[in-house]
Amino acid sequence: MLAPLRAVASKPFRNARAYHDLARVTLIGRLGADPILRETSSGKPYYTYSVATTVGPRTTDEAGNRVEPPTSWHTIFAFSEASHKLLPFVTKGSTVYVEAELEMRSGGNASDGTPLPDRPLLRHQKMNVINRVKPADEEGELEDLEQ
Repeated sequence: MLAPLRAVASKPFRNARAYHDLARVTLIGRLGADPILRETSSGKPYYTYSVATTVGPRTTDEAGNRVEPPTSWHTIFAFSEASHKLLPFVTKGSTVYVEAELEMRSGGNASDGTPLPDRPLLRHQKMNVINRVKPADEEGELEDLEQ
């Protein structure tokens, strides 16, 4: 019964089948603004949107004042045409669950020649809307889209 497990566990990693590396980010946060439709230099459409996240609970300082945890902002780029169907209907303030692939881009050099730090590029893979903020003039458009 344990023989198949031993056979797999005894193989060194270098002899195993090739596996894809993975650099994925999962975010649960709120949209900072409505997604914006843009175009690449070659004319291909893509969306960009920002998600705000906080880490840790609210605390109180020595004077008894509530202190909010720091907010981190993440910019996500959606190049997939499949994601373009949902993004126009998600609005600022909506709570979303986002999965994105992480790619590090070279920061290049500053004008004085000093190297700039690498910067992350988050490529949209999946989004689930947890709590959607609806504009006042919209009635049921997203529900029709999801069905």
